[in-house]
Amino acid sequence: MEILDRVVRQRPVPITQYYGPAPRADCPCGSGRTARRCHLGEDLSWIAERPAALLTDARTGYANPGCYARASKDCSEDLTREHYISDDLLESISWDGKAVLVRGAAWQPGGEGKTVGVNSLSSRMLCGRHNRALSPLDTIAADFYRYALEDHIDMFMFLGNDNRPNFTRGFTLVSGPHMELWLLKAIWGAIESKAMNVDGRPAYRFRLGVSTELLAEILWRGADWPANWGMYILRHHDHDVPATPRAVQLRLESDGPEVLGGYVQIAGLEYLIAFERPPVDHFYRPAGMTFQRVGFPPPSCKLTAFAWPELGHPLINIVSQVPPSENYAVPSNPRAASMHNQIRPGSLNVTSVPGTRPF
Repeated sequence: MEILDRVVRQRPVPITQYYGPAPRADCPCGSGRTARRCHLGEDLSWIAERPAALLTDARTGYANPGCYARASKDCSEDLTREHYISDDLLESISWDGKAVLVRGAAWQPGGEGKTVGVNSLSSRMLCGRHNRALSPLDTIAADFYRYALEDHIDMFMFLGNDNRPNFTRGFTLVSGPHMELWLLKAIWGAIESKAMNVDGRPAYRFRLGVSTELLAEILWRGADWPANWGMYILRHHDHDVPATPRAVQLRLESDGPEVLGGYVQIAGLEYLIAFERPPVDHFYRPAGMTFQRVGFPPPSCKLTAFAWPELGHPLINIVSQVPPSENYAVPSNPRAASMHNQIRPGSLNVTSVPGTRPF
């Protein structure tokens, strides 16, 4: 089993009986070994060694009053601006790399949108030591978003034509533990920046038993997640609710003022970081997702794989029911039309600015 410290991309993937690279093919990580002798497990899920902690040196013993990880007593004396949604990711959402459209933030009235600079979505809330340690996660999240968006565009570019045989199979491999940590970082940072509301006022606390000291140990020091905490994908979704590919959406799951977890929608697919088992059907720490579209040959698929240190994680098969002859961006029924261009109540949405596309 090998370490996976970056997002691996292979496109195109040769057509075989497998969703992604075949066991005897070269591992897409570039190790020179076959996939089966590298990152592909015996159950055909993808595996990688548990990543090292973001901070491994001796603790500083200092708690910076302005750093939200101060409970760890491992701070530096400087205080820096932190983007709860990674700045590289925001630049990828933006058409010009400079500005994005924000809707639903706690500081905005109603559902109004506001164009802001990428640097505006940051707060002085982390010491330099903790902020710098998050850089690898931010790079991984930005690359993951770009590849997810590319796959989404591929899936729906064959609108009303007959180029289906030319469909490009794609494969993306990312460390599951790294992705899980970035989702935690995004939700926690959004709460600390007072960007999200719960019960009509800015969210400020997690449920009983979820301490900032424990979260800091998980995020920066590689501590184990408690049982049933971590990344989920819910099984059932309301398909009439619009999902914008070139966007990130955050929303909280709460009980009164207490935050139970948070959702992060990236390029149209929603992930949940939860601090307890969700009471609805779900996939816990999935092995990945296959993406297909009705009307296309079975080999026409995209695979996003999460590499975990152990086997036994579920693979999710996602099939769009929009046939090639229909425009997926057009609402399919009156209820969906009523939600079109609307945001979910309580959600923070960051999208590209309309009318700024350079082509």
